[in-house]
Amino acid sequence: MINGNDTQIAILAGGMGKRLGIDAPKCLLSIGNSTLLDICIEGLIKNGFKDKEFILLIGYKHEMVRRHVNDGKRYGIRVKYSIDPENNIGWGKGKAFKYALLNNIIDRSKRTLVTFPDDIMLDDGIYARFIQDHLEAVSRYGVYASIALIDKVEYPYGTAKLDESNNIVEFIEKPILTIPTSIGLYVFEPKVYDIINEYIDMDSPKAVELESVIFPILAEKGLLHGFIIDSSSWLPINTLKEYEKAIKVLVNRTR
Repeated sequence: MINGNDTQIAILAGGMGKRLGIDAPKCLLSIGNSTLLDICIEGLIKNGFKDKEFILLIGYKHEMVRRHVNDGKRYGIRVKYSIDPENNIGWGKGKAFKYALLNNIIDRSKRTLVTFPDDIMLDDGIYARFIQDHLEAVSRYGVYASIALIDKVEYPYGTAKLDESNNIVEFIEKPILTIPTSIGLYVFEPKVYDIINEYIDMDSPKAVELESVIFPILAEKGLLHGFIIDSSSWLPINTLKEYEKAIKVLVNRTR
C-alpha cells in the first residue's frame, strides 16, 4: 500500500466527447460495462490509492460526472470537485489545474498524482511503480516532478528518404519512432505549485497546457524525471479509431 497522507489524485476529466459520438463528458465514454472514468479510478484503487483524496477537475456537463461518481460512493473513495467556470470550455489543462489550486481544492502541502481518463493504462501496477520511481528520483536527484513516457511511438504518416535528386529511395508507412513520448500521467511535488502560479496565465485568451508551459521550465532546471514504460501498456483515446481499438483490447482482456 502507498502511504496515505502525502499524495492526492487529480483526474482531469473536463473534456467533451462530441468527436467520439456522445454529447457528454468524454470521461463517461463507455467501454463494455464501464466508463473511461471507471477504468481510471478502479485502476488507481487496485494500485493501493483507495484511501487517497480524489480530486476531479471537471467542466463540460459536469453534473453528469457528479451523478455518475455519486460523491465517491460508486467506488468507496473520498472525492472533491473543481468545476471550471462556465464559458471556459477549452481553456486548457494548465488553467484548470491552477484554478483548483487558487480555490484550495488541491492541497498545496501534498504531492499530486495527475492522470486523465482518456489515457488507459494496461499495466495493472503502473501507478504504484510510478510513484515509487518518482520518490526515489526526488530522494536521489531532488526533482520536483516526474512524467511517464512510452519508449516508442507510431508516427501516423508515411515517411520517405530522398537522394540528392529528390528521388525516393526508401518509403516507410507509419514507422515506429524510438522517441520517449509523454502520456497522461504525472507527479508534482508541492514546489511545482509555485511555478504553476507564476507561469500559468489565467488571463490568456488561448488554452494553456501544463505540458507546453511547465514541463519545459522544469526540464531546463533539471527538475523533471522520466519514467519509461512499454508502449503496449498505454491506450490513448483521441479518435474514433483509437476508441474502437480500445474496445477490442479491453474486451479481449476480460474474456
